[in-house]
Amino acid sequence: MRRRFAGFELDLDARELRSDGEIVALQPQVFALLAYLVEHRDRAVAKAELLERLWPDAVVTEASLQRAMSLLRTALGDAGKTAIRTVAKHGYRFVAPVEGADPTTLAMDTPRYARSGNVHVAWTTIGTGPIDLVLVLPWAFPMRALLDEEHTRAFVGELAHLGRVVMFDKRGTGQSDRVKAIQDLDERVGDLLAVIRAAGSRRAIVVGWSEGAPLAVELSARHPELVAGLVLVGGFPVMAAREDFVWGWTPARVDELRSYIASAWGRGATLVACVPAGAVTPAIEAWARQVEQSGASPGAALDLLEMNLRVDVRARLAELAMPVTLLHAHDDRVIDPECSRRMARSIPAATLELVPGDDHLLVFRHRGVLLSHLRRMIGAASY
Repeated sequence: MRRRFAGFELDLDARELRSDGEIVALQPQVFALLAYLVEHRDRAVAKAELLERLWPDAVVTEASLQRAMSLLRTALGDAGKTAIRTVAKHGYRFVAPVEGADPTTLAMDTPRYARSGNVHVAWTTIGTGPIDLVLVLPWAFPMRALLDEEHTRAFVGELAHLGRVVMFDKRGTGQSDRVKAIQDLDERVGDLLAVIRAAGSRRAIVVGWSEGAPLAVELSARHPELVAGLVLVGGFPVMAAREDFVWGWTPARVDELRSYIASAWGRGATLVACVPAGAVTPAIEAWARQVEQSGASPGAALDLLEMNLRVDVRARLAELAMPVTLLHAHDDRVIDPECSRRMARSIPAATLELVPGDDHLLVFRHRGVLLSHLRRMIGAASY
C-alpha cells in the first residue's frame, strides 16, 4: 500500500520512503512514526498514544518521541515544516494532502444474489487482493450505505487495498429479501455461508461489528476451514441481559428501542448512537436517517431486534480455533465493553484491545487501530 504526499512516496508494505524514486533512509521508529501519523491523519494524535504504539515494549520518555520527530522533519526537508503540525500540549497531526486509496474512486459492483433456502441474499465485492475480507455489518445497516459517508467510504477504500472486500445485506435488510417470520441464528449463518460460497471465497478474514459479531462467531465455529482470522468490533455474545450475563441490554432499554422503532424509525437515532459524540454533524445525521430508511422497514427492524435478543453464542467461543481479535471502545454507548472482555476470556487465541473514546464502529475515530490489526492478521494468515 502506497501513500503519496509533497513529492514523497510512502510504501507501507515495503516500509520504505522514497523521493524521486530514491529511498530516504529512516530509522525503524522514525518510519513507524511517519506511517502512524499518515494513517491517522483524520485527527491529532496524542503523544501518549504515539509512545504506547511505537514503543510498546519499552519505557521511554517524550524526549524519545521528540528526537524521532526531529529526525523525521529533517528527512522530509521543506515538507517537514508544513506536513506535520504540532498541537500544543497534545501531540501531532499530519496535514499534508495524501494521495492513494482515494475513496472517491471506489465503485461497488452491481449486487448479486445468493440463494439461502427460499431467501435471496444480496452481496457484492470491492477491490482485489490475496485474501478475502468478509464484512458482517451491524443490525439493519445496508452495505451500500458504506460508500455514502466519507469516513466509512475511506475505510472501505483502505480495506480494498488489503484484499477483496465481500459485503452482503442480511436477510430483512437492504436489497435482500424481507422475512415473514422471525428467524434463528441457523438461517442467518446459512445466509452468510451462501454468500461466501457464491463469492468463491475459500478462506477469509471475517470482520463482525456489533450484532454482526455473534453471527461471525457462529460461522467461524461451524466452518473453521473457511476462516483464517476473526475480528470482532464492539461485539457481544448475548444482547439481552440475563441472570448469568448482566452486561447485556436491560428490559427497559430494549423497550425503549422497540418504542423508537415503532414510532420514530427513520430519524437515524440508532446509527447516531454509534458515532462518537464529538463527530456528529448535520451530514452524519442526514446519512444516519438514510441508513435507517434504506436499511429496513419498521416492521423488519422490529423482527431483526427480536432475532438479536435470542442470540447466545457463549458456548461457541471456546471452539474458535483461529486467531481472534476483539476491539471495543472504552466508553462505548451502545454495547458494554465488558461484553468483549468476557468473550476474550473464553476464546483460546484471543487478542483484546480497549480503544479510547466512544466510537462504537471504530471507523470514525481510531480506524487506524482497526486497520493495523487487520494488516497484522493478514500478514500472519495462512490461506
